[in-house]
Amino acid sequence: MAPDVMLDLARQAAELLVDRIHNLPGEGAWDGEFREGLLATLMEDPPEEGRPGNEVIERAVREILPYTLRLDHPRSFGFISSAPTWPGVLADFIAAGYNVNACSWLVASGPSQLELVVIEWFRRWLGYPEGAGGLFTSGGSAASLDAFVAAREAAGHPERATVYMSNQSHTAFYRAAIIAGIRRECVRVVPSDDRFRLDMTALASQVAEDRAAGYAPVAVCANAGASSTGAIDPLPEMADYCEAEDIWLHVDAAYGGFAVVCDEGKALLRGIERADSVGLDAHKWLFQPYEAGCLLVKDPAMLEKAFGVRHDVLQDTVWGANHPNLADRGLQLSRSFRALKVWMSIQTFGMAAFRNAVANGMRLALKAQDYVEASSILELVSPASLGVVCFRVNPKDAGMNEETRDKINAKVLARMFWDDRAFLSSASPSGKFALRLCIINHNTGWDDVAETLKAVERFGADAIES
Repeated sequence: MAPDVMLDLARQAAELLVDRIHNLPGEGAWDGEFREGLLATLMEDPPEEGRPGNEVIERAVREILPYTLRLDHPRSFGFISSAPTWPGVLADFIAAGYNVNACSWLVASGPSQLELVVIEWFRRWLGYPEGAGGLFTSGGSAASLDAFVAAREAAGHPERATVYMSNQSHTAFYRAAIIAGIRRECVRVVPSDDRFRLDMTALASQVAEDRAAGYAPVAVCANAGASSTGAIDPLPEMADYCEAEDIWLHVDAAYGGFAVVCDEGKALLRGIERADSVGLDAHKWLFQPYEAGCLLVKDPAMLEKAFGVRHDVLQDTVWGANHPNLADRGLQLSRSFRALKVWMSIQTFGMAAFRNAVANGMRLALKAQDYVEASSILELVSPASLGVVCFRVNPKDAGMNEETRDKINAKVLARMFWDDRAFLSSASPSGKFALRLCIINHNTGWDDVAETLKAVERFGADAIES
């Protein structure tokens, strides 16, 4: 392409994105289409001859991109949404334009060093010891897999290697364990307590029973912000136990870990610094575009022992033999330059802005809890933890049974999908169908939360009357 055409297309794309971000609050947080409709629009043979680039961009914006959950909408409260910073978006554009493969020191020394710098920032925020390190990953799933492989390596590849996780743990843990070679019958799901935290008594009992039966416990998984409820497992007690039992402790902090940047979050996550490994997602509560996962380990040598391999195609990387080759720390050889967006965002806004944004999410969740507890039609199902609060429609004097309550709340959720600008998702703490608010968008204000709760009350009243 000629430079002027390239610039025109880049300008068109930038203007479309800026307009989208500016207009987002006035639109709905979600739109979707059935597969039949999208197949009719998109299924075609690839063109033999090209079309003008501006027409291709316009078609993508018109026919593909609208049909998504708008994760950066200030009323996108479902699953775990967040809003990326504009410098983060630009960083991905620049990194793609430079076509960086952050695989080795020889191929990308500058990007490799910057990734180590940003990992060092994360290490300090967590309070991890000097010498700890890690790498960026696609997300929490890949970080969990890398952690399990390292834990298995540290344990010496025992037969009947066994891992333990809470019944509140993300399903990515189970998948990662299976991929890492843990037999399905060796994946233990431990019950949680009435605060949705892993039950330490049950864990100790299960481990003792397994050891007696010839199983080899290699890893225990803790939640530092469970996806459904935001619950934080008893991290100090789990660290004490795992040290005494010589078991690798991995903490899933994909959603909640970056709460450590503010004082409130750091206090809640006390003990995380004692874990053998921690998974974090900067594309959640550090406000970055997808993908920006991360794994930190106390001893990076365990990652290199597990993943470092030699191949004649890579023999020239000896040039950087005394430097870290990040592909030797995880499952990817081809790696995008994910650290640049974090670095550019923090350089642009400063840490004070990030601390305030994270703290605001926690404050809004607590305020939402207060609203629910004061409501005559809503009931709290799980208390606000980090940025998550679960609740349901359940008027005290309605006299509904559990099946009726579940049906009513499912109707309310469907109404929210189609008839309100906000987007909620559901969860089932203690087996109760609940509506779930996850409030971690730096653009979300109390009006967004309050009006969403009022809509739930309104739709709940309609569902009860019908």
